Amino acid sequence: ANSMIQLAVEKGMTGEDLQALLAARREWEADEAKKVFNHALADFQREAPIVEKADDAHGKKYAELDRIWRTIRPLLTDKGLSVTWHVTAIEDGVCRIEGELSHRDGHSVTLKRDVPLPEIIRGQNAAQQAGSAETYGKRYALCAALGIVTGEDDDASKCGQTISARQMGELDELLIKMEDRDKVLTDLLDWAGVDSLEDLP
Repeated sequence: ANSMIQLAVEKGMTGEDLQALLAARREWEADEAKKVFNHALADFQREAPIVEKADDAHGKKYAELDRIWRTIRPLLTDKGLSVTWHVTAIEDGVCRIEGELSHRDGHSVTLKRDVPLPEIIRGQNAAQQAGSAETYGKRYALCAALGIVTGEDDDASKCGQTISARQMGELDELLIKMEDRDKVLTDLLDWAGVDSLEDLP
């Protein structure tokens, strides 16, 4: 940037010309960072394993957030990707989760999930109820953003019982482009009779 400024001064460029030049450079750098991010995400999805549904809640098998995180963290780090959570807020019976999926070269996308507070289970207090909603929201936001698939085992997924990580990523990309994303997602899940994209047949 300093050499660019020096060259601009030598060439007699005006302040406006220089600002336009710097803006064009920032835009080019942002485009390049986005390309690198997309390649890293595609590589991650190609190599990501199926996360085993080895946990149980109320008779239903699922993969806990910490199991998902332990499984994907080495690959995520290897691809230069990271996840941070910025907002966890409870408003009108809804837990709002916001975070960021970032690449080391600078591009990032926002992760969002709104989760209705679950019923308080016997022996649970309000803080635990909010914690359950937060964990649920983070789990689904993370899986949707990264195209993570959970299942009983790899063979079950290969036999076509649930969509692949690539298919899940493609669906999520389409959903992100829609203004009424949440409604379309809800309608799709209701139609398929499943709770999340990862469970789509």
